[in-house]
Amino acid sequence: MADVKLGEPFGMESAAFAKMNLDLSIKRILNDVKSDFIYAPHLSLIYARAGDALKEAVSADIKAGQFTPGIPISMEVPKSFRIPVESTKRLGPAYSRSGSILLPKDRLLYQALADRSTAVIGKSLDNARSFSHQLADEDSPAMFLSTRKCWNDLQSSLSESAKDKNVQYVLKLDIANYFSSINLHTLINVLNDSGFEKSYSSRLEAMLTSFTGERSSRGILQGIFPSDLLGNFYMAPIDRILKDMKLHSARYVDDLYIFVDSVEHADRILRDLIPALRSYDLSLNESKCKIIPKTLLHTMEPDLESLFQAAVDEIADQIDDEDFDADYGFQSEWESEDEEDAGEDEQEEVEETPIELAATMSLFDSMDEYPGQEENVERFCLPLFAKAGSDHAVEHVKDAFKRRPSMAQIYSSYLAKFLENKDLRSFVVGLAADEALADWQRMWLIAAMMQASEPTDDEVKIALDIAKDGNRHDALRAVAAYYVGRFGDHARRTSLRTLYAQVSNYVQAAIYASSRFWPGVERLNAKATWAGHGQLHSLLTIAMKK
Repeated sequence: MADVKLGEPFGMESAAFAKMNLDLSIKRILNDVKSDFIYAPHLSLIYARAGDALKEAVSADIKAGQFTPGIPISMEVPKSFRIPVESTKRLGPAYSRSGSILLPKDRLLYQALADRSTAVIGKSLDNARSFSHQLADEDSPAMFLSTRKCWNDLQSSLSESAKDKNVQYVLKLDIANYFSSINLHTLINVLNDSGFEKSYSSRLEAMLTSFTGERSSRGILQGIFPSDLLGNFYMAPIDRILKDMKLHSARYVDDLYIFVDSVEHADRILRDLIPALRSYDLSLNESKCKIIPKTLLHTMEPDLESLFQAAVDEIADQIDDEDFDADYGFQSEWESEDEEDAGEDEQEEVEETPIELAATMSLFDSMDEYPGQEENVERFCLPLFAKAGSDHAVEHVKDAFKRRPSMAQIYSSYLAKFLENKDLRSFVVGLAADEALADWQRMWLIAAMMQASEPTDDEVKIALDIAKDGNRHDALRAVAAYYVGRFGDHARRTSLRTLYAQVSNYVQAAIYASSRFWPGVERLNAKATWAGHGQLHSLLTIAMKK
């Protein structure tokens, strides 16, 4: 088959395509969507219920030589890092990054290509130096080992390296704008040099370039399994450079720890390392790089470390990594707003063993004593409180919601557990209506509202107003429209049908997906009118049959 030309449709040799395990890729996507930056229940429905049809659609395009990658759905996601306000402890505006998801065909092929690369990438990574996104078994739906294990392995490595009597300091380095700086040509060249078959790498390059909107040869998406894999791999040559220098080092994605015997030693290392990074189009984040005595490596605060350890020990025997994979500093999984793909009638009530969280509560209650560590504590504790059904942190989250926009996904996931409380429900609904909040925050608030029982018409009206607002991001409008379609009465559904012609195909698909909750005649009319409005609608039609 002819070489792939960037920006043009492509296919793949049948023998190469036959080696791709699309079934495994679907399973990994279903695992991955739990922590997506963007909530898209209508797309999750396709992965859960129309996987075979999705595989057939990708296969048909590939065989015809007509696979055409599209543009991701991307929105601004607030970061934890804030602009400082001089002479005050007040939190300034949040920086943001682009959070993205892919439409189903693109996501499936991207995942499948990444799956084919794992054997090559696994051999290229130095697991004694690189600790993030360690590959799980080749047939594991999770793709990576738990973040808790990866993080703990990093901490163990750091502790071991610090024991070297010749080491006095640790050079902590952070790469500036890492994912958006990755040179796609360089990434593909390194993959090819590592033994990745060109049949796959050329298609991967075409997809990655398409995801930038053909604007650039730099940058990969953040927050989905394939990008996690490729982002970790891109720094592998830097690990080898440090190994050749005979240095102790450890890396977690783009965070580097290099152990040195003196400040002068660090200076000599940087003279070589900075040009090496530049050759990969990478540069250091000057505001986050520093040299610290090795004795301070594990001392964010000695007492706080002890509290964290007590909490970790407390839950270690109560929760498996497979059931709960969160650690402070990591994205929390969002639970699906329904479990229909499992069959509601087939679900049985399972009495869960109560979780003891005394140490976790002590850790959480100590948070104010350790300024700067609040989000670390929250990211660790809140998912545990949610799993245990503990409202211990509700008042704290209510107070912090507006002040910490980067935590909206975790905050909303937690508050969703307690919306039977009328005051809390009113608070969440009020936030969803607040136009001062970022669209990303409001999207997760509406996702939380979906888990409340018996939505009121006032709540549906708030979602409808958002869906109608052309100034709002499509990701927010789609979730709002889905909410209206699922919970609105006939009059609200009529408004939604009128809105359909005025919105993007992505929002239209969300409206169509919500029609599965409509009365019989309305549902059939929606199918007759909208089912032919593109590939997304065709896949949803199949998904809604089940």
